[in-house]
Amino acid sequence: MPSPDDLPGPPRDTVPGAPGTAVDTRSNGHADAPGRGSNGHGPSPDPGPESPRRPPGPSTKPALVVLGITLVLCLVGVGLEVLSGSQSRPTASPTRIATAKGAVLHAVPARPLLKDIVAGGQPPDDLLNALAVPRGATPVSSSAVDQGVETYDRSLRFELRAPEQAVISFFRAELPALHWRRLSQGPTGTGDTQYLVLEQHPASDGLEWDLGVTVSPTDFGSPTSAGTTAFTLRLYAVSDQD
Repeated sequence: MPSPDDLPGPPRDTVPGAPGTAVDTRSNGHADAPGRGSNGHGPSPDPGPESPRRPPGPSTKPALVVLGITLVLCLVGVGLEVLSGSQSRPTASPTRIATAKGAVLHAVPARPLLKDIVAGGQPPDDLLNALAVPRGATPVSSSAVDQGVETYDRSLRFELRAPEQAVISFFRAELPALHWRRLSQGPTGTGDTQYLVLEQHPASDGLEWDLGVTVSPTDFGSPTSAGTTAFTLRLYAVSDQD
């Protein structure tokens, strides 16, 4: 007969009548105690009190916008200064100039000879560089005249040992080659039968400049003289009143 100890009963690790005392076979044999982690080896990590968040400061967006606008204005200012400087930079006078076909006389730059009627940056350099006179022409001392009207109106007289017709032919051929536009030509109608060539040319100052070349009859002086012809260059610009 089986002994009482051999009879089936509850598992040895379970005590009848003592609920809640069963030991989980998956654990290490110790119930989790307060303050210990699930592995039974120490307290659970304490997250601790939450750190206070830094209060938000003023936004930097407005400052960046102002900085960007300032930078753009600075760049625009520098660009305008560079542009203005390039426009006001003096242009060198040409050392030689081409003689147009049919000019008869050899052409030379007129700018070095027009110093007596250049004042305050007028006429502009680009206009002066578009002017030529026959080689050998010399300005007459104290012949510069300032009409004192409009934006600019000055004239200078020259003399040249050449016949009148050669001087007329020179300006009729040379000025169009330098991009002057013919307005009129012909005798002035005065008693000394002067001949007038009237031309027009735009300049960098935005104005249209007129050039009047008045050629006087040749003065031979004596029957054996080659003759001297006087001519006057008159430059003037009229401001736009519209």
